[in-house]
Amino acid sequence: MRFILRGNLYGLLCRENRIPVKNTIVRLYRYNNQDAVVAATNALPKELFQIYSKAEVSEKSNDLLAETKTDENGMYTFDLDGNKLKYDGGPVEIILYYPDVPDYGQANQKPHKNFKEFGVRLNIFQPGWRQTNDNNLYATFNYIISTKNWCYILSLHDLWFIFGQLTVCQTNTPIPGVTVTAMDDDVISDDELGSAVTNSNGQFIIVYTSKKFKKTFLSPLINVETPLFPWGNGPDVYFKYATSAGEFHKEPSSRGRMKDRENVGNCFCVNLCLEEGPLDPPETDVIPGFFKIGQNRAYHILNNIDSTTGRTMGKAVAGWNDLAFFSNLSLLGSLNKKINSKPLEYKFQYEEWNAPGGAVVTPWTDIMKPDIANTVIGYTQELTGDIFNPIKITDYAIHPHPGEMEVFFDASDTWVKVPQLSNFVVNTNGLLINLISSKLMSGTVNMAGLVPGNNAASVQPLQKNRYFKLRMIKREEGNAATETIAGTSKEIALFNLLYSGVPQRGSWLPGTSTERGVACLDIKEMTGSGCVKITNSLTVKYTAANPNLGNVRVTMSGPGGPHVFPAIAHDTAGEEAHGEVAYSGSVAALPNCAYIVYVHADLKLTNGEWTHHDIWDHMAFCK
Repeated sequence: MRFILRGNLYGLLCRENRIPVKNTIVRLYRYNNQDAVVAATNALPKELFQIYSKAEVSEKSNDLLAETKTDENGMYTFDLDGNKLKYDGGPVEIILYYPDVPDYGQANQKPHKNFKEFGVRLNIFQPGWRQTNDNNLYATFNYIISTKNWCYILSLHDLWFIFGQLTVCQTNTPIPGVTVTAMDDDVISDDELGSAVTNSNGQFIIVYTSKKFKKTFLSPLINVETPLFPWGNGPDVYFKYATSAGEFHKEPSSRGRMKDRENVGNCFCVNLCLEEGPLDPPETDVIPGFFKIGQNRAYHILNNIDSTTGRTMGKAVAGWNDLAFFSNLSLLGSLNKKINSKPLEYKFQYEEWNAPGGAVVTPWTDIMKPDIANTVIGYTQELTGDIFNPIKITDYAIHPHPGEMEVFFDASDTWVKVPQLSNFVVNTNGLLINLISSKLMSGTVNMAGLVPGNNAASVQPLQKNRYFKLRMIKREEGNAATETIAGTSKEIALFNLLYSGVPQRGSWLPGTSTERGVACLDIKEMTGSGCVKITNSLTVKYTAANPNLGNVRVTMSGPGGPHVFPAIAHDTAGEEAHGEVAYSGSVAALPNCAYIVYVHADLKLTNGEWTHHDIWDHMAFCK
């Protein structure tokens, strides 16, 4: 039975403005204290909130069920294999884990010199599981961290937030598209804290660290808020305002010495207004086109695709490179409402190649509406007259979710028609379509009969990536004569196959799994003998396979240790590893107890937002 827990996590700034807890490790632990669970249901959130040290987090390792990471919207998903984890749907504890400083919008994620790993307990609860037609159990847990607790978490990272809204004073009308720069009024020289561009609601968030306002004439050797050793330790904030045409307004620096701006804390909310907004710059046409894949990693369709492998390349983060693509892909670029002063429409096509730089297998084929997942391409704005919610925002989407409006296609379900409403605004994130790439390449490989330790090719031939070019075409609505190619990618490597019937848990508790690769093991000394004890030797038989295979490793948990196995080399580079590996230590010297061995296989796959998790198998034995 699979248990799937989903939700969104938010932090509350200044009691009213919530932001997603993004790019953050979330851990789920089994919680066996039933009395504490009952008490937790009646407790206030502040009574359950708890900071754990690194050592306290480590003490919980035996109860760890799963680990995941929130996306840019604070969304997370746990997919638990109840049989593998011996989990029956009972109470859980959910913890944010901070081994380092996540990307919360600050320019530099380097931890400050006094940073120590920590965890944050959000809640202890019994998920409300519900069964669906696929026989999986689903539950939802959404959580908003209170202002006090969220700002305390941020302070442990030395993160300082300014959340503001810029409006026209007399009408309270939001002013979008303005670069707001926060300054610290200082004795020696004013420090720039950071800047941000206001959104359609006039809102902005500036994130910085204390180094920004602790500069002195001795910086960077000595950083301290000047004057030296003040009673208050926060910045004294004033603001400057600019557009692409340059700075058009600046508050006097003395504004930072007023009571509401002096020595502000690390969570500072401010309402700003100007007597009038900036003069509108001359309109410039954005050239509609397709440029990147993935909102989070933004792989350029030419510069970040390897011409020889079809995999990713050229990113500063090493782990983002040498990856094939899988799952839904966000295709990004730029968009306009019009082209040649006429309504714009666009479509995407794919072309399959037998290899990068090889030959065409399938000529250019239209990507149709059913091949596209929910995609918000823009929104409308309406003044409501409500002082607290002055503007109503309505998203326009391909395959809209509830509350969104439909983006229409032409009669063939091929061309996306850009809405022409006067109050329609194209999204600044550049999302054009969310391509369901499994429509291009999918399938299942039956691995029934595979024996751990044997070559995966003994059951099925080693699987291969497939290669596709993607391109965008734009035109005046309904006018074929104006069709223009607006961006063509290199051949990208794609892999969406699932391996079914993969043996799991060896001779101990045989079963199977379905994953995007093969990772299985058995213990040689127990093969065909059932649940027998290990005495003087321990040999792990393993098989791992995927055309984008990364590191393969065998580990073991249990008393004693550290437990070490030799490094595993690929038998077919980047595709397959199999064989046997013996425990490096003395098996006879191990304490008499229960142990678990694991095989982990990294899959070098990305959807443009994150890298596919590793796949694994495990087996228990008694010494």
